[in-house]
Amino acid sequence: PVCVSCKDLKTGKSWKQWLLNRKPEFPYPLKETLFICHNAVAEVSCMLELGWGRPAYIWDTMIQEKKLYNGLYNDGYSLLASCKRYQIKTITTELKEHWRDIIINNYPNYTEKEVAGIIDYNESDVIENEKLFLAQLKAYESKSSNFKQIISQAIFHGCSMGVCAKIERNGIPINAKLHKDLRDNFEEVKKLEIEEINSICDIYENGTFKQSKFEALLKREGIYNNWPKTKTGKAATDDRTLYRWQEVNEKIKLYRNAKFIINSKKLRGVCIGKDGRSRASLNMFGQITGRTNVSTKFNPFGAPRRMRNLIGTDKNHYIIYADWKSQEAVIQAALSKDPEMISAVKYGDPYIYTAIQVGAAPAGARKSSHEKIREIYKQSFLAIAYKQTPVGLRGKLGCSLSEASFIHNQLETLYDKYFKWSEGIIAQGSIKGYLESRFGWRYYLTSREKVNPRRLANWPLQTHGSEILRRAIIDLDNKDFEISMPVHDAVLIHMKRKGWREMRSKINEVKNIMSEAANQVIGWQIPVDVKIIRDQYKQDKANQKLWDKLYEKILKVKKEVY
Repeated sequence: PVCVSCKDLKTGKSWKQWLLNRKPEFPYPLKETLFICHNAVAEVSCMLELGWGRPAYIWDTMIQEKKLYNGLYNDGYSLLASCKRYQIKTITTELKEHWRDIIINNYPNYTEKEVAGIIDYNESDVIENEKLFLAQLKAYESKSSNFKQIISQAIFHGCSMGVCAKIERNGIPINAKLHKDLRDNFEEVKKLEIEEINSICDIYENGTFKQSKFEALLKREGIYNNWPKTKTGKAATDDRTLYRWQEVNEKIKLYRNAKFIINSKKLRGVCIGKDGRSRASLNMFGQITGRTNVSTKFNPFGAPRRMRNLIGTDKNHYIIYADWKSQEAVIQAALSKDPEMISAVKYGDPYIYTAIQVGAAPAGARKSSHEKIREIYKQSFLAIAYKQTPVGLRGKLGCSLSEASFIHNQLETLYDKYFKWSEGIIAQGSIKGYLESRFGWRYYLTSREKVNPRRLANWPLQTHGSEILRRAIIDLDNKDFEISMPVHDAVLIHMKRKGWREMRSKINEVKNIMSEAANQVIGWQIPVDVKIIRDQYKQDKANQKLWDKLYEKILKVKKEVY
């Protein structure tokens, strides 16, 4: 940071400081002040760099603007775009870029004229942000008179952005040796990846991907007719499509993992700093559900799963991977109040419970004894969250349409109250014009855009899952846990190695905080499973195998080189 500006909205007084060669104390108490900003991750990052700490109360005008317009047609959520909606006069985009370029390119040797100009430019953002905040208050007043709820929800969401700043600053610890081995031998590893995937799928010709061969693969696998097509009628090959289909077909999963390596000019999936930590934007609230939207290029939790094996820690730390057990199923039961779904959750394994209730598995069956049957009903159970049809379920399970229709009907009958609740949520949302979480995150429905009903059916589940995650990271940070990453339905924590009794106590504290976070959002505690990573990140059996195959290629190349 080169300068800081702020304004006290109660007294009208401004405070501005040039920061080079000095680090002044922040003039306001962080635990008692409502801190108003646009994109709190950026602002709080500066405060952390200056040693001021994280404010306790934040109103993030960018997030509040998203809550007011999420789903509605608009020009975006930047400070300038947000001000434009309220006819607030701002500096031009060209002038903003001009000063940004000077700040970046001339650092740290600024002329006196540039220093004055930078301070004025910085202060202009503060003035614009003040006007936007006051305009937002008027907008909220026109929607509701429950001001306590409005501000408490705003502070909750704003505080989560402040915690994101700390998480991005913490970074994800990476195994430096593994990363170097893969990076240094990347080109040769790519060649071996092409050879291997071609022997399985036959989609490359002389090292080049062939669309016709890919479509031939889809036809051989019997999934071409249901596969998404582009506007020109070709089979889609974007990562989102591959991600959705990788659980349906093993060859698609192998291709997606290989493509991530093959199509990269250099190693992706991490963004390493000098301290061996990987850092990238979490992009909290980046999806319509409020979920994070992390980069596949820079974040190991956005990339294919085997890239997570690059995560590692040193002899003085553990990595704790804590995830909510069957989070989505619990949210479904808690929101819908379907008695059968509640029984499924209370059983401890909703998927094997489902199989038992429909007669696909005997009473007393367990995951270990009926793994294949459990997987079929797990995939089917998860599919009902977004109203997947028998046709879609057929592709997911790799079975005939009649079998998929039979299983689909079983679940519709067993969980009939859930299906009625889901239909009711969509109907109510259509009448009101929006869907809303219990903590105030909204998604507006308009006639301008046709929204897939399956997306709307899944919205309450994913949104409340994201609210649970936000509640958990705030509470964990308040207890001084070093969070490295929020991961959909899990949290990655970097923890100093201590005696086992103290470690167990800290881990139990993590589990209690996360379980209680769910209780605060949906009224149900969700059990938390914990995996302790003592040195190297390990995956489930299938994804670990994919990493092992990649590592074998690294070893082969190194052996040939040396």
